[in-house]
Amino acid sequence: MLFIPMWASSGSPTQGALLVMRHCICVFLLLSCLALAACATPVQPTDESRLISLADDIAQRGDYATAAAMYERAAEVSGSSLDINVRLGKARLAGGDPQGAVSAFRAALASDIDNTEALLGLGSAQLQLGKTESAVRNLQKAVPEIDTLSAWSRLGVAHALLGQEQAAKDAFSQAVSLAPNDPDTLTNLALAQSLAGDNAEAVALMHDVTASPLAEERHFRNLILVLVMAGDTDQAASIDIPDMSSSLRQSLIEQARNIRDLPTPRDRAQAMGLAMAN
Repeated sequence: MLFIPMWASSGSPTQGALLVMRHCICVFLLLSCLALAACATPVQPTDESRLISLADDIAQRGDYATAAAMYERAAEVSGSSLDINVRLGKARLAGGDPQGAVSAFRAALASDIDNTEALLGLGSAQLQLGKTESAVRNLQKAVPEIDTLSAWSRLGVAHALLGQEQAAKDAFSQAVSLAPNDPDTLTNLALAQSLAGDNAEAVALMHDVTASPLAEERHFRNLILVLVMAGDTDQAASIDIPDMSSSLRQSLIEQARNIRDLPTPRDRAQAMGLAMAN
């Protein structure tokens, strides 16, 4: 800001004052010209990398719909790319739009047919859509290379839903090797063992899970399930389970009997509700 001094005399301005006034007028005219020039310059599109970075931050906060919209905008600015389509597919999948995710991952694979992130995403979306055979085909290509807990868990679920008990056990065993103390991952392996008829192993593993300080009510529910699947209903009815009413326990036993009596391993796997890690 320019400071213009005020002189005490009431006569004509001094030469110094006139110079200051001329300087102010020149500055004002210069700023006006710059402002007009700025208005005449077209606004450039938002930089792709900035859009992607902002979308990544929004996705991390759980607002997947907004993140997906920003990835779409980034694609419009710079043209569709493998990286943007993979990010878009992940945002749509996390936001509950598996069909939209399929489209994005397919677009990514059109650029690189062997891209493991796109294959994993496509298989995961297909699994959510109930296209289990297609899911297994794509997950099998990607999971060994990606080698994460969530990837192996998704493949294990897919195999179990197809009634492929041994393949499900193998996948969940790989997941356990990456997270040996995670109760949900261990429970998935125990349920796969139960589906395969390895009842002693399943019961022993669920005893270990429920002995952990990390165990929650859902793990004790699955202990009852594997006990009933193993034909040990008496133990399911009597084993010590904290904070569970007798009426809830009896209800869980009845549900477990219904699952046990389903005709196929595929039906039993669907009813068990195996969990996919994020």
